[in-house]
Amino acid sequence: MSTDWEAHDLAVQDNYGDNLAATARIRHILLAAITAGDIAPGARLKELDLGQKLGVSRTPLREAIAGLKAEGILSIGDDGGLRVRTLGYQDIHALYQLRAELESMAAELAAAQASPAEREFVAEIRAREANLVNEGSDPAALAKLNGQFHQSIALASHNPFLIETLQRLSTLMVLLGPTAYSLSARVREIGVEHDAINYAIQTNDPAAAKLAAHAHLQNAVKARLQIIASGHKENMD
Repeated sequence: MSTDWEAHDLAVQDNYGDNLAATARIRHILLAAITAGDIAPGARLKELDLGQKLGVSRTPLREAIAGLKAEGILSIGDDGGLRVRTLGYQDIHALYQLRAELESMAAELAAAQASPAEREFVAEIRAREANLVNEGSDPAALAKLNGQFHQSIALASHNPFLIETLQRLSTLMVLLGPTAYSLSARVREIGVEHDAINYAIQTNDPAAAKLAAHAHLQNAVKARLQIIASGHKENMD
């Protein structure tokens, strides 16, 4: 599969503006390509080749690669070559396990102490997500709103260390491939689960919010692990 680097570059500009520093721009482009599945886990990346295709100089490219290595997105393979990190069955289980604990903590804190404006923002994002589902919007648009939904809850937790940790985990999620919104059966399930989380936050019910968020992540990892075990190549959130 060929990678449309220009399309990814344009998408990055749309999301982050055209004033990004070169290193940040390269990082986002590489993450976009990995998220889209254009660069698969385990794929070998050659610095010279990347520089030519992206039209960038060596220094910002190396800085971007170093940053992605530090974040756990890229790694050095047994052959000494730079590769996109591959997550095994146990890695994925552990990632979701940690995410479930942290996301449920964020939802619990948000339900307890979010401001009225923050609660309204969470509800607005969920409403937009529901509208997009009803309109049959593309998975990428839904995935973007999904990220905003979870981020809005994290921010409403008012815990900067929790927010930072969740952001790091969110970055690692790109290694899991395309979004769950590409699978129609999971789309409706996600909506129901998000509604439960949102309702608990709106009604100031920390215990219910915690349980709803934990259940949401449990369902997500169960679906993904079942697909891995069956040998299919589809991916889910």
